[in-house]
Amino acid sequence: MKKQITVALLGLALVFASAATASARAGVAMRIHVPFDFVAGGRQLKAGGYTVRRVRTDAEGALIIRSLDGRQAAVVITNAGGATPARAAMSFRRYGGRYFLAEVSIPGTASVRELPKAGAERQAERESVEEAKAGGEVKTAGGEVKTVTIVGGLQ
Repeated sequence: MKKQITVALLGLALVFASAATASARAGVAMRIHVPFDFVAGGRQLKAGGYTVRRVRTDAEGALIIRSLDGRQAAVVITNAGGATPARAAMSFRRYGGRYFLAEVSIPGTASVRELPKAGAERQAERESVEEAKAGGEVKTAGGEVKTVTIVGGLQ
């Protein structure tokens, strides 16, 4: 009887330890310094330091991006990407001098999170193509899009 109770208690402790580990992983946050203004979730955010974390610990689809001073924030809805996050990073699509958040990679999550293009980004892309045509530049279909990746760290 004593052995059965000991085994049951050890099993219960293992379950609690697993749950605590999963909960800690869900609460992983990234800290990053973005050196340029950018658009995320339809909001224009200023250059500076930010934290990025899930809105809810039980879902990876919604992320909140908050400035370190707490004055700016945006919530973004993401799609699962095909890659597994190898490092804490944010990638941006650049059109001229405008940057749009494209991907968020936080180790410990199931996949890199991708942001679909919103209306303002599609407009910037069209303007970029029109400027290229007016300037006589040869561009690839859809205009030339540059991707900029900024590496952050985990909190």
